[in-house]
Amino acid sequence: MTAGRPHRSPRSCRRAGRRARRRSPTRVAGSPDGWSCPLGLPGAGDLWFPQVVAAEYSDPTGATRWLLRQATRLLAPVLDRAPVGFAVLDAGLRYLYVNRALADLHGLPVAGHLGRTAAQVAGQADPVVPGLPEVVATGAVHRDVELDLVVSGRPRHFLVNRFPLLDERGAVLAVSVVVQDLTEAHRLAALEHERAARRLRSEWTGRLEQAQQLGGVGSWDVDLRTGEVSWSANMCRIAGLPGSPRTVDDVLALMHPEDLDRARAYYDDLVAGAPAAGAEFRLVRPDGGQLVVSSTAEVVTDASGVVAGLRGVCVDRTAQRQVEQEAREARVRAELAGAELLAEQQVVLRLQRALLPPRIPRVGGVELAVAYQPSDRAAGVGGDFYDAFLLPDGRLGIAVGDVVGHDVEAAVTMGRVRNAIRAYAVEAPGPGRLLGALNRLVHRDPDLALTTAFYGVYTPGTGELAHANAGHPHPLLRREGVVSELAHRHGLMLGVEPTARYATRRVTLRPDDVLLCFTDGLVEHRDLDLDRGVEALRDALAAPGPRDLDHLVRRLIAEVAPHEGRDDICVLALRRGPAGSAG
Repeated sequence: MTAGRPHRSPRSCRRAGRRARRRSPTRVAGSPDGWSCPLGLPGAGDLWFPQVVAAEYSDPTGATRWLLRQATRLLAPVLDRAPVGFAVLDAGLRYLYVNRALADLHGLPVAGHLGRTAAQVAGQADPVVPGLPEVVATGAVHRDVELDLVVSGRPRHFLVNRFPLLDERGAVLAVSVVVQDLTEAHRLAALEHERAARRLRSEWTGRLEQAQQLGGVGSWDVDLRTGEVSWSANMCRIAGLPGSPRTVDDVLALMHPEDLDRARAYYDDLVAGAPAAGAEFRLVRPDGGQLVVSSTAEVVTDASGVVAGLRGVCVDRTAQRQVEQEAREARVRAELAGAELLAEQQVVLRLQRALLPPRIPRVGGVELAVAYQPSDRAAGVGGDFYDAFLLPDGRLGIAVGDVVGHDVEAAVTMGRVRNAIRAYAVEAPGPGRLLGALNRLVHRDPDLALTTAFYGVYTPGTGELAHANAGHPHPLLRREGVVSELAHRHGLMLGVEPTARYATRRVTLRPDDVLLCFTDGLVEHRDLDLDRGVEALRDALAAPGPRDLDHLVRRLIAEVAPHEGRDDICVLALRRGPAGSAG
C-alpha cells in the first residue's frame, strides 16, 4: 500500500482509469472488466493501474511511456531525495524518470535526462549503460554488480542493480536501475585496511625483533641496485651499533682483520649468484670487543632473473664459541689430569701388588686359589687384600680384608695391616685374640684407616677351621653342592672401638668342602641390594663346573662381579682334599 494513500477499490480504479484516458494523448477503445497491476515497481506498494492491452492502443509505445511516467510521479516524492541513484528507462532505453542523486552523478539536471537515451546521457564511464540491453532483451536481473569506473578523472566505485518491469504476459515494458556510490565507503575501508595492515606490520615487526633478540639472531638486506645496506634492530644491537651501516664497505670495516679477505670473497660469491651459503666471521665492536657471528644468506632476483639483492640472517655465536673453547681447554686439562691420575694409579697398583703376598704356600691336603682385581675407575686403588701363610706349628693362616678408601693411604694401611696379621699370628695365634690386638693397633695409629677383616687358622690334618670376623662379609661354604654362609657373629670393624672383642668360632671342613672368602667388591652392584649380590654368588658357587679351584675363582668373578667395577675385588678359596691326602 502506498504511504499516505488509501487502498483503492476496483470501482474507484475504473473511474481513475477513465480520467487518465481522457488526459492521455491517445484514446483507448475499451478496457477489460478485470483489473491488475502490470508494473512491478519496487517500493511502490499496491499501485493499481488499468490492464494494458498493447493491441488496443493506436500508439502503444507512447501510451506505455505515459503510463510509466504516471507511475513514477507517484514514487517521485520518495525517490527524489533517496541517497542512491534511481532511474526508469523504457524498452528503447530512454529515460522516463531519474532522481536527483543519479542526475548529479551525470552532472546534468533531471530535465536533461528525460526522453533521452542512456547512451546519449552517458559520459566516458557510466554505471547505468552496461547490461541494459541484456535486461531488455532477456528480462535478466543484475543484482549487486560492482563497477570500478573513472568519473571526471576520479576513480569511483558503484554497486548497481538492474531489473525489468514486466506486463502480465512477461513482456519487458521498462528497466529500473539503482546505483549506489560506494566510493567513500571503499576509501574509508581502504584506509582502515591500511591502518590495520600497518598495525599488523608493526606488531609482527616487534615480535620478530623480540624473537631475534631472544635467539641472538639479526637479519640484514643489501639492495645491489643502490648499494644500500639495512640491518635489523637486533643485528645492530649484536654489533653494538646505534644504527645500521649504510654500505657494504661500512660492514667490511667492522670485520676482524684476519677475516676480512674471507668476508669479501663470501660477498663476491653471493653477488655472482652463488646458492645460499653460510660463513662465520669475527666482528670488532666499537668498544673494541670481539664477537663471532655465523651468516646464512641467499640472493634475491628480479622478474628477469637478475640478482637484485641479498638477504640473510646472522646468529651471535660468541658465547657458544667461548663455551666450546673452554670445553676444549677443560678436555686438555682433564686429559693431563687423567694421565697424571693414571700414572699415580699405576704406582699405587704396583705398590699394592707389591704388598700382597708374591705367592701362596703349598700345603698337603689343601688346595688354595686367590685372585685380585683392581677397580676400573680412575679414583684410585682400594685397600682390599688377601693372605695365606704357614704358622710355626704347621697350621695355615688365611686372611681377607678391606681398608676403607681408594688412595695411597688405603694401600699403605693394607700393607701395614697385612704385616701386622703375620706378626700377631706368631704371638697370639687365636683368631679372636689376633683381631683384638689388630683393632687396638688401628685405633691408636692415626695414619691407619678403618678396616674390615676375616682371619682363620686351618689345621690340615683334622680339617678344623678356627676363625673370627671384624665387620667383613661372611665367607661361603660349599658342601656336597649346597652353599651356605659360614655362621658366626660379626665383630666391630677394626679401629672403631679400642675395647672391642672378637669371638673365635670353629668349623670342621669335610673332604671336598670349599671355603670361599671375598671382599664386597665381588657382590656390590649399583642397582642391586647387597643380599641379592650374595645370593647370586651362592648360586654361581653351587653350579657344577670344572674341579680346578683357580678356574672356579675366575668363573665366579666373571659371572658375579659388576660390569663396571667400582671397588677392588679379592677372593681366596680353600678346598679340603680327599681323606688321607694331608701330610
